[in-house]
Order: sequence, then C-alpha cells, then structure tokens
Amino acid sequence: MKRIFVAVVVIILLSVAQAAEKTGPKVYISVDMEGIWGVVHGNQTSSESPEYGPARKWMAEDVNAVIAGLFEAGAAEVVVNDSHGSMRNIVADALDPRASLISGTPKPLSMMQGIDGSFEACVFVGYHARAGTASAVLDHTISGGVVRAIRVNGQEMPELGLNAAIAGYFNVPVIMLTGDTETCVQAKSILGDALVTVAVKEAQGRYAAKNLPLDEARKRLREGAREALQKKGQVTAFRLNPPFKFELELNTSAQAELPTLIYLAKRTNPRTVEFSSDDYLKGFKLLRALIGLAGISYN
Repeated sequence: MKRIFVAVVVIILLSVAQAAEKTGPKVYISVDMEGIWGVVHGNQTSSESPEYGPARKWMAEDVNAVIAGLFEAGAAEVVVNDSHGSMRNIVADALDPRASLISGTPKPLSMMQGIDGSFEACVFVGYHARAGTASAVLDHTISGGVVRAIRVNGQEMPELGLNAAIAGYFNVPVIMLTGDTETCVQAKSILGDALVTVAVKEAQGRYAAKNLPLDEARKRLREGAREALQKKGQVTAFRLNPPFKFELELNTSAQAELPTLIYLAKRTNPRTVEFSSDDYLKGFKLLRALIGLAGISYN
C-alpha cells in the first residue's frame, strides 16, 4: 500500500512539474523577408529567381535565432506566421521544431494571421521600412507597385505600424523588431523606446546594405529576443483611437478607379481614396481589399 501511495505521489509531482513547464508566455512571430540578414535585392525574395533559395535559408535562420532566445527566456509556445509574398517561403522542416508554422496565402489577417488574445507578446522579424524611405532596403508598404502611402488617423504607417495595431486590437504588445537600421528607427518612433530592435544590416541604398558578420547577427537576434521577453512587462500594446480614418494613396490615378466601386470608399484626390471604420480589423480588411482592386486596375 505504501508503494502505491509513493507511486501516486510521484505521478502527481511529475504532472505538476510538466504543467509548470507550460506556464510560460505564448509568443507570436510575424516574419517578412526584406529585412532578413543578407537580403538586399528583390531577386532574393522572388521564387522565380535562383537567388531565392539561399534567402529562404537565411529567413529560417534569422527566425530560428529569435525562437531560441524566446525559449531561453521562458516561452512556453511560439507560433510563426510566414508573412512575405506567397507566404510559403520558410521550408517547414527548416524551422525550429519547437515552433508552429502558419504558411500560405490568402489569409484573412495576412501578415498577422493567427494572432489573438491568448498571446502575451508579438515579435516582427525581417521587417522593412515604409514606401519612400531613403536608405532603406526594399522599402515599400504592402504592395510596391500600387501603394504610395497609407495613413491611419493622419499618421503615415509602414507595415509594422499597421500590423502592430492588429496585435494591439487583441491587447498584445510588440516587444521586438528586426530589420535594417532605418526600419528599427521607424519602429521605435511609432511603438516607443521600450521596443527591442535588432538591426542586422545598414542600408547603403535601396538595393545595397552592409550586413553584420553572420555569427554576430544571429547572436544579437538570440540575445535580443531573450531580453525582449524578459522585459515584456515594460511594453504596452499599440492601440489607435476609433473611429479609424484610413487613407490609401496610390501610385497612379488609374489605380484609384476600381477601389471607389466599394461604396464605403470615397476619392479625395486623383490618386487617393479614404474610408472610416469603428472597428480596426474590419477597416484593415477593407484596406487590403481596396489595394487588391487597385492592383487589378494597375495591370
């Protein structure tokens, strides 16, 4: 009887210990490609180019370094959303096996698919600067051939700002961002100085950059992720105040024609359409639909 009692106690203690191991924070990662170490040209981010293969590898390695740092800091679960182009860039078995991978497109929330209130922190890996930024690698906002600028409540937003507001909708703070130096500057200007940023390269133009030594880059990514999660309590979620006024400025006047077929959108000048929404997610989805229509007119 005593042996049975001891065995039951051991089983209970093991169960408690296993449960304790899973009580750490759940972290969401959105990973783009233009801000990845080594990437300096659009050919490296296109599946039609022979340069794409190595860049896919670097993408996985950058995010794996971040994942390693998060688990070292006590993360219990990490979910990675492939957020570039076709959104199936990361070779699934190249990702750290401790993380889950969301892959493919279209997805309702695009670069932020899978985010919800169960996450305690969000990380942006490989992000880039907004369209029209000088000395930033492959600067653009969502669609380089279509979008000249996007403003929300009068503030011009890069993808990092638009996506941080989605995380903020669920009260999830963005604790870390990686990319080139200018993207890191933009991120802090929008999300605040408590944000941990890791610049893996310094742009020398739109198609050139000085990359950190490879081992140093991965070391900084890992250490940055560990630091960011350890001090996540110092970061607040990025939330905008409703109603939300979205302004979509397009590259040409022709691109503004089809979007205005949506009755909620109005044309305010030859190449700008705007609309308002009381719900940020609904507004974001409409924004993406308008960009899609503008792309049709562009073609």
